[in-house]
Amino acid sequence: MSDPLATLAMTGATTLVAAMATSAWDFARSRVAALLGRHGDGDVEARLQRSADRVSAASEPETVRREQVTRWRDDLVDVLREHPDAQDELRALIAELRTRIPQPAQQWMQQVTAHAGGSAFGALGPGSSVHVHYHHSDGTS
Repeated sequence: MSDPLATLAMTGATTLVAAMATSAWDFARSRVAALLGRHGDGDVEARLQRSADRVSAASEPETVRREQVTRWRDDLVDVLREHPDAQDELRALIAELRTRIPQPAQQWMQQVTAHAGGSAFGALGPGSSVHVHYHHSDGTS
């Protein structure tokens, strides 16, 4: 996607769909509806809610999310082309949504084993520490 407007619209659509089924959804829906309302789209909030409902009800939510991203990307491109001044508003909305969308919990697990007199060193993830375990020939660690 070499078109900067299309790239911005794709980022906006991806962020919008990521907000669906999260605590950020009400905020996202109202702000995107206001942005798309510039294009004269009627009943945008209802269409946004139908998209969110599709994602929530889907047996394969990732497939539905991809479909919804494409759908909203196209609408955002139309608005950005007709109202170039909306670019800054969309950028600000994307930044705001990124702070509101809950980040998935990250769990890190690593197993490091030393055998036959070897040494094992392990560190994983942000803020990790290194634990050094030595395997001695007498079976002690």
